Amino acid sequence: MAGPRKTLRATLRGGLEERIALMAPARRLRLALAEEALTAYAGGRPIRVLDAGSGDGLLSLPIAERHPDWTLVGMDFSDSLLAAARERAGNRNLPNLTFQKADLTRRLPDSGFDAVIALECLSEIPEDRSALAAMAEALAPGGLFVAQVPEESWKPVLPGSSPIWRHEVRHGYGAGELVGALGDAGLERIEVSPTYRTTAAAAQEVRDRLKDRSVALRAAIFPIMVAAIRLERWGLTFGRPSALFAVARRPQRTEGAHGEHCA
Repeated sequence: MAGPRKTLRATLRGGLEERIALMAPARRLRLALAEEALTAYAGGRPIRVLDAGSGDGLLSLPIAERHPDWTLVGMDFSDSLLAAARERAGNRNLPNLTFQKADLTRRLPDSGFDAVIALECLSEIPEDRSALAAMAEALAPGGLFVAQVPEESWKPVLPGSSPIWRHEVRHGYGAGELVGALGDAGLERIEVSPTYRTTAAAAQEVRDRLKDRSVALRAAIFPIMVAAIRLERWGLTFGRPSALFAVARRPQRTEGAHGEHCA
């Protein structure tokens, strides 16, 4: 009996760890903003979504759970992160979610997606313009592109917090720079909004300082993390934005073989 009980405890602990990781304020805010944009675009119909730079799948998983009629594909270059993502998807029995290895700076192995989300991955990719071009090409005509990036002048809120974004190769983007990059990738109807202000950023920095503490302690701060994001979403926050959230569309019309426009 000890063996099965130990396995059950390990499974429950792993599930709790995953839920705690998803509660990180920065990740939770990105998920809320992206899912809101995707839901509005879908309008109740099934859609195919590419999670570009999906990592260990912590953003794809809840979207796939809440929208079983959507098809989601996560792409990343890290074998270890993809293995963890596939294990999580398998444990949750999510047939509508799969993961593929891909170099995001080259033509992607799948295309025709209704939507592509790229959440906090562009600042980690040296050839970000090539990645944007590949993501835009993977969209179906009229498809939705959603991204969030660090804002170029962001700074930590609390003394002693890290002044750099994880794995960053650039500190962030200006709003005009982001609009230009999306336009150069062939996208249109570009909208960029500031987000992730002091309330959410401070909560994230607290969470980062406690991430190696006991599961019980991290579970105990759940309400604070949830409250911080709710305040951010309600506009009850202050300070400079630390991130930019962007939505854009691939044009409905493409160039035909003889230079004619076709629908």
